[in-house]
Amino acid sequence: MPLELHDDSATLIGVVTVDEVEQLTGWLRAAQKPKVSLRRCNHLHTGALQALLLFRPKISSAPKDTFLASQVLPLLNGSSGLASRQGSEPP
Repeated sequence: MPLELHDDSATLIGVVTVDEVEQLTGWLRAAQKPKVSLRRCNHLHTGALQALLLFRPKISSAPKDTFLASQVLPLLNGSSGLASRQGSEPP
């Protein structure tokens, strides 16, 4: 099962597909202070990503997956990674 949902914490596991988006969104809507662990997630459907971006839960554990850690986690933490590159290239 790709989603382990508890009162205010969730663990996303393996491949989170479009089939889990509705359940994840409902949980995010209902949780008081949602925390999401991505440690065991290795694929996140764009619908699930959009739900996480909309509700902005606290990410309690970073993903081990290289792509998710380097490209998706900064978006979920509110950083596009552009600030670190600003000023490094001439205008």
